[in-house]
Amino acid sequence: MSTLLDNDLEFDDAFFQHNLPQYYRAILKSFRKVTHSFITFNLLYLTLFATELFSFFFFLPILKQSVGFAFALSGLFLTCFSYFVVLFYLQAKKPEQLVQLKDQFIQSCRQILPAPQGEAQHHLALADALSKLSTYLHDFEWNFYNIPKVFSPFSKAISKFSAYCYAEDVFNLKLLLLQAAVDEHLNQIRVTPTDLEVHASLANTYVMLSKVYKGPLYKEKYQATAHKAIEEFFILSNYAPNDPWVHEQLATGYRDLGMPKEEMQEVETLLKLRSQDKEILYRLGNLYFSQGMNAKGLQVYEELKRSNYKKAEDLIRSYGTCN
Repeated sequence: MSTLLDNDLEFDDAFFQHNLPQYYRAILKSFRKVTHSFITFNLLYLTLFATELFSFFFFLPILKQSVGFAFALSGLFLTCFSYFVVLFYLQAKKPEQLVQLKDQFIQSCRQILPAPQGEAQHHLALADALSKLSTYLHDFEWNFYNIPKVFSPFSKAISKFSAYCYAEDVFNLKLLLLQAAVDEHLNQIRVTPTDLEVHASLANTYVMLSKVYKGPLYKEKYQATAHKAIEEFFILSNYAPNDPWVHEQLATGYRDLGMPKEEMQEVETLLKLRSQDKEILYRLGNLYFSQGMNAKGLQVYEELKRSNYKKAEDLIRSYGTCN
């Protein structure tokens, strides 16, 4: 068992990384098409219904004295009925389309991965690609439209409209990608249960997933996902309590989960293992000041100043920054 992947087989992922951007672009382009078509459908039906409604009231004085009134009224009801029928069909179809996009991306990646399925490098590389694609979707709903300069005064309104229309689709695709990344890690853990790099990568993926769930609507899912991340951190700590790399992963994970006290404990442990590393000491001083532990923070500052560490003055500017 080791904290790093075994290198018995050389893994050259330069070709894989070189080709990933084109796969990202292809999936995002397809995603735009899928979501655009749904919004276009709604706008077309809205325009059609508004036109029919305007015509109905405009010609009402003429129509109410003839059989045309019944036909015009039935036309309005037929438009509404057909809209809801097609809407329900498209809503049922969209999740399948998003799953197809995710599967298409995975299949494209598998074709150029040099390591076969079952090897840690294969699953980690694929999981990393899925996670990176999900990061490209950050605030993607706000930037669906390339707004020409002539419409720049309306950019805020257009961005808000874009976010309203596409936020749910972006959210669902993020979930699909990150859940697929989790599955890749779990597949590998079943083969190499004690590979700590796989557990560290899985913990980071759970952290990313918890951020997607963060908010009042998904409180339970956020807590459950964060708990899974912390469990992975415990695995790392139990298997390699004296490995600096492990505690670095733990500190980063706790920071991303917004758990400063736990992060502080890990940085303190990291400092014990790397007592001469002034960058770690500086990081710990910042944490002390951010948590209102000014006495400890000042002790760190004095130690850095005695060592002529260049960031000592930067650290003291953090004094009094506790929220």
